[in-house]
Amino acid sequence: MTLEILLQDTWQTTMIFITLLIFTRILDKSQVGQLTFYEYVSGITIGSLAGTIAATDPDKLWSSYYDLVLFVVLTYLVSVCTIKSRPFRKLIEGSPSIIIEDGRIIKENMRPLRFDLDELNAMLRGKDIVDISEVQYAILETTGEMSIIKKSAFQPLTKSDMNIHLPNPTLPIEIIMDGEIIEKNLAKQNLSHEWLEKQLVQQNIKSASQVMYGVIDSKGQLFISAKGSKLD
Repeated sequence: MTLEILLQDTWQTTMIFITLLIFTRILDKSQVGQLTFYEYVSGITIGSLAGTIAATDPDKLWSSYYDLVLFVVLTYLVSVCTIKSRPFRKLIEGSPSIIIEDGRIIKENMRPLRFDLDELNAMLRGKDIVDISEVQYAILETTGEMSIIKKSAFQPLTKSDMNIHLPNPTLPIEIIMDGEIIEKNLAKQNLSHEWLEKQLVQQNIKSASQVMYGVIDSKGQLFISAKGSKLD
């Protein structure tokens, strides 16, 4: 391999890598489990096109790159249309299907999905359900996940059922990460450095630099995890 070919391959691969980072941010799906079948196929196609471009001949680079950009633009436009139009969204992504209602399997809803009883039982076991009679509704979502609503008699007892009222939890607030104080979060909670230092002293910690993770948890308590001896 000559130096010229090596530089060309490096340039093409780097360009595709940066392009995919940008396109992934634009299309913005945080978890694979959230993808519908259409989005999953689109993602595979984009990856395939990107791989082809990275290995294509230099004289075909920009033609292939245009194909990738065009496909991403079309995918983005379809996603915008699915947000704005419910009928179009149902056409592209499909609709959730009720598989079980009041403990009864609805086979007529399973046939169009090519969904069989073995798959149904496997998904129910994944939700810790052995007896179908416990299920009020089982809904197959467009992502392929199954949502389960149990009958009232089989739902766990909650504190509200026992007339026990507790304050609602709050989101944890990170105060220290990797030895660095997050000033913005500290100020947002109206807390001072003096308060934080006092809390650290109570846990035999001399400074924030010795803390790997410090957070005000959902109950409003400060949780501190000090760095290990190897990290000090």
